[in-house]
Amino acid sequence: MADDRPLAGKVALVTGGDRGIGKAIALRLAKMGADIAITYRKRAEEAAEALREVEAEGVRAVSVQADLGVAEQAIEAVRAVRARLGPVSILVNNAGVGFASPFEEIELESWRRQIEVNLNGAYLVTRESLKDMLSAGWGRIIFMSSVAGLRGVEFLSAYSAAKAGLIGLARALAAEVASKGITVNVVAPGFVGTRLGLSYFQWLDQRLARKPGESLKEFLSRIPPRRLVTEEEVAAVVAFLASPDASGVNGQVIVVDAGASLGLG
Repeated sequence: MADDRPLAGKVALVTGGDRGIGKAIALRLAKMGADIAITYRKRAEEAAEALREVEAEGVRAVSVQADLGVAEQAIEAVRAVRARLGPVSILVNNAGVGFASPFEEIELESWRRQIEVNLNGAYLVTRESLKDMLSAGWGRIIFMSSVAGLRGVEFLSAYSAAKAGLIGLARALAAEVASKGITVNVVAPGFVGTRLGLSYFQWLDQRLARKPGESLKEFLSRIPPRRLVTEEEVAAVVAFLASPDASGVNGQVIVVDAGASLGLG
């Protein structure tokens, strides 16, 4: 039934879709009938496994290797998707990098890398994908920001700056294309139990000379459900925003952090 596959006939591009949150999003959109394209930078085996799982949902799937911190590669990635699957209908800007460091120790190259991938790469992929959506008169653009982009996280200054930039970009673009049948929204996850998310707490333990796992345990004690958010919980929110049912949601930032920002712990 059409209601079971509301995204049938749509092409969804999920950057950084080879693992973690990106993979969970790609699988969720595939279950809704969308053909899926993912980008990856260097984990070819993980990208291949993600494609196998996506294709098992009965949709077309392709992967494109690209470093989104390099302008030419970011643009060509979208063009490759268009050539292989067709015009992009749904874009999930998920690819990102983050390096923990005290502010005064951040090297310029590290700062640039985080801005280039997290912010500039998303801008370039969006700009190229938007051409397809404007032609079709329909589209969904979702930026994956972070609670770091809303309130900042200690030792993640560059990452927080880039993720905050995505929120400003999304809100401005949402206003610009609202009359074109295109929505632009932001999902801001809290800490998720991925390798990237857990690596932050491991770094804190080392930096603050704590026992392994102590920083994570302390953080969890302040969250009402005493657990991290899952990839699937984040993917569920993205899937709704990508769906036809979300036509009335535009320019919004949706936090998915298991209540951590409520300060109830």
